[in-house]
Amino acid sequence: MAAQDIADASGIYVTLIRRLLRPPAARPGRIARATADAILGIEVPPPNVPNTGSSVGGGRGLTDAAHAAAILNALAAAGWPATYLAARLDISTQTIAAIRDHQRPHLRVFLDQNIRRLYPRLAGTTPAAAGIPPGTIARALAHHQRRRSTEQAMDTPA
Repeated sequence: MAAQDIADASGIYVTLIRRLLRPPAARPGRIARATADAILGIEVPPPNVPNTGSSVGGGRGLTDAAHAAAILNALAAAGWPATYLAARLDISTQTIAAIRDHQRPHLRVFLDQNIRRLYPRLAGTTPAAAGIPPGTIARALAHHQRRRSTEQAMDTPA
């Protein structure tokens, strides 16, 4: 669970939760009994069970973004524009770019699950079949190729 999820479930301020999650040397020396009881009383949902308290569905907390980045890069290589993906995932194109470009090491579990659910639906078809204009597909492919060539140039030793 993320700090905000713990705070929401326990009724404790998120800043205190974050202080408690620090390394041992930086944590508060004492924790009030009421705080400890509130946190220890949280019912932790089993893994892979949808969070019924969430309007978007899916699990709580954060997860590694590497798999989601790989999926978004595969879709970009197939010509799927970031604007189309963002609309389907109900997030911004900047968030798509940040995940795809490995600028976000973690993301919410429900977003990761939504990306994983979107991939099979789009991998079996083409952007053109989804009604995306050929010019938009060409721009998405060109942008993907530029990003790839820039990444490869940065990885090559001088």
